[in-house]
Amino acid sequence: GVLNASGGKILQVVTGTSSTDTSVASTSYTDSTLTASITPSATSSKILILVSQTVSVSRDSGNAIGAINIMRATTQIWEGYAGVGSANGTLGQTSVMYLDSPSTTSATTYKTQGKTDTTANNGKIRFQQDASLSDRNSSIHLIEIGA
Repeated sequence: GVLNASGGKILQVVTGTSSTDTSVASTSYTDSTLTASITPSATSSKILILVSQTVSVSRDSGNAIGAINIMRATTQIWEGYAGVGSANGTLGQTSVMYLDSPSTTSATTYKTQGKTDTTANNGKIRFQQDASLSDRNSSIHLIEIGA
């Protein structure tokens, strides 16, 4: 195909980080403290969202299933699986890539949230666990791509 030289340019990059250890013992989506805001320069722009977040799921006995999402303001635009946790728990870096078309030139806030399928036996999902260790921080990058 022929490349369109006028499209696909990166117009701006905004990064948000969190090192706040956040435990969510809820079956409803709850903020993970990872957020960033971008003001698109054109309604035709796309926003490439890159998330790298430390996530663990645990439960004292039995399994807990964790889920995470990406919110644009109050609208859920992506939802995914964050793993299964048992008495030993899990700890890993979750990476998500999502291309959004917010169709606005107003400031737009993106954030991640988490929930667990059960809170029985201390079921929970946890973000930025042991964030005092520099490798446990989380980041979200918002990349505006011109149309």
